[in-house]
Amino acid sequence: MSDYNVEIEGQHDFEQINLQIAGEEAGASQFVSSRVSTRDNRPTNVATFRELAPGTVPKPLKVVKDGDPQPPGTERVWAGMMVVKGTPTAVAAYRAS
Repeated sequence: MSDYNVEIEGQHDFEQINLQIAGEEAGASQFVSSRVSTRDNRPTNVATFRELAPGTVPKPLKVVKDGDPQPPGTERVWAGMMVVKGTPTAVAAYRAS
């Protein structure tokens, strides 16, 4: 399966970011990572997703501010920088185990 990128705009809060990731994963893909980029002189997120077999939906993922408590019943799968509400922020992604 191949990887592809999706922009997640930088003005979103954590709830909106998590909803966008969940929506993308509902289409048989899995969040892999994200990087900060610039579009039209604004910081934005470019998230990388991996295609999965048709009909496959990964376990739920939750992105939180790095250093916040780990959601119960999850494993850390990625950490890095994302733009949250216009501010570059260290984040961690946890997937249900």
